[in-house]
Amino acid sequence: METLITIFIEKLGLEKRHFEKFSNEMYTKIVKKKEHLIIEGSVCKFIGVVTSGTLRSYIRNNGEEFNNDFYLENSFVSAYTSYLTQMPTNCNIQALTDVEINYITYNQLNKLIAEDSDFLKLGKYISDNYFIRKCKRETSFLKNTASERLENLSTIFPGIEQQVSQYHIASYLGIKPESLSRIKLLTYIKK
Repeated sequence: METLITIFIEKLGLEKRHFEKFSNEMYTKIVKKKEHLIIEGSVCKFIGVVTSGTLRSYIRNNGEEFNNDFYLENSFVSAYTSYLTQMPTNCNIQALTDVEINYITYNQLNKLIAEDSDFLKLGKYISDNYFIRKCKRETSFLKNTASERLENLSTIFPGIEQQVSQYHIASYLGIKPESLSRIKLLTYIKK
């Protein structure tokens, strides 16, 4: 919750009363390892903050799973396109470890915004955060080699290699696990 307080006060310029009002509307959810927070075809009605644990977002296509995002401690978690449109999502969010999330519902956040337009700053911050992450990932696939994408991964997700299996990291990078092993070996030899 300290991270959320910092976002409210230092990044958004809101007051402690805003954070208190927001946190009074929040719920806590525990998701056990391998359970899903949300599944494809459902409508996402929440935005959460991961207080502990790690999740992955993935899309299924032709029987295969493709990781498209990770959510580590202190990050926002949501099937955000579904949240914004209130239409069914095409992604799944699964816990890779036991996870605790503090979340607020779509209706609750909109109620707060209707009561105090300062809460729009939070909505913009979350939207900007998602947009920038998605743009960086898309650009990385268009401009960078798999080796460069791996190098950038630790900048985007500090400590991820200690929290997520190589299989899931390879999927996120758009390569096979054996290619990831080869890239890591070549990087190690060069050093």
